[in-house]
Amino acid sequence: MHVKDLLDYLGIRIKLPQHWYSTDIGQEFEEPNLIQNDDVIKIEAESGKNTKVIVIDVNDGMSVVTRFADGKVIGVKYLENKDDFEYIGKPSELYF
Repeated sequence: MHVKDLLDYLGIRIKLPQHWYSTDIGQEFEEPNLIQNDDVIKIEAESGKNTKVIVIDVNDGMSVVTRFADGKVIGVKYLENKDDFEYIGKPSELYF
């Protein structure tokens, strides 16, 4: 599954960089919950004890993270340019 498939499933139409649409998110978002859909789109899905979260902010980047039961957050933040990304290794209010 790719981010585009997830957005289509949820009926969300938004203009994003092409490489965000094609980001592979595996099968962890088979039962997604749309938490927020304004300036920042937040989608999450339970995966066992952990929660998978995608946060899309067109002005800042797209984050795909795993939030563990102990509060630890790890993932990747994709930026505007295809080869620009940041690793996420600390909790942020966006993911809770």
